[in-house]
Amino acid sequence: MKAILALSARHISLNPGLVAEQPNDRNDALQYYNETLHYLSKAMQYESYKTSLELLATALIVSTYEMLDGSGNKDWERHLQGVFWIQRSQVIHGDSKGLKQAVWWAWLCQDVWAAFQEKRKTFTFWKPARTFADMSPYELASRAVYIMAKVVNYCSREESEAGDLALRIENASRLQDMLDEWERYLTTEFTPLPYKSESEHDVFQPIWIHTPAFGESPSRLVTSKH
Repeated sequence: MKAILALSARHISLNPGLVAEQPNDRNDALQYYNETLHYLSKAMQYESYKTSLELLATALIVSTYEMLDGSGNKDWERHLQGVFWIQRSQVIHGDSKGLKQAVWWAWLCQDVWAAFQEKRKTFTFWKPARTFADMSPYELASRAVYIMAKVVNYCSREESEAGDLALRIENASRLQDMLDEWERYLTTEFTPLPYKSESEHDVFQPIWIHTPAFGESPSRLVTSKH
């Protein structure tokens, strides 16, 4: 509850128009955040809590708060890595089902963004076993995030400075093949709906995809590829 309040208060403080009749004080969020960390430090003394769904959810919410807050990049990086080790110790990955799977994908989205900013590789080394043919549209949308993680790894300082040009070309070709295969399995849900732009002079024509889950990352990957 404290983690949820911290994240909610910080979101409101960044968007004053959301609750116009109330003051938007960042210190409110900071108080809930500190109380959450204090609770976590006490709860981690119990072995049962270390493997609980509550810990997974709370750690991810705390990490999301730090991403929005933007003032403690080191804290954010530490908690991102902490969630990674929690998940690794419990063998949690993108096909774990239930809340564990949901937390894993939400965590990967954050890690991809952090890795992109820091020019590092993502923490995950999970390799999906399921094929695109076995996936629902929502699972195909999630797999786009995984492909994006691979792209960020390719652009990382570590791989860019490796110096093996032949290997770089091979890895680029492998990424292209992965993206092409993913695109071949896209269902009608990923197809843009008819949309008339309000301006004929827009540099980038708007793309309307419903439900948004099928448009946020997949359409951008296809657009960037072309």
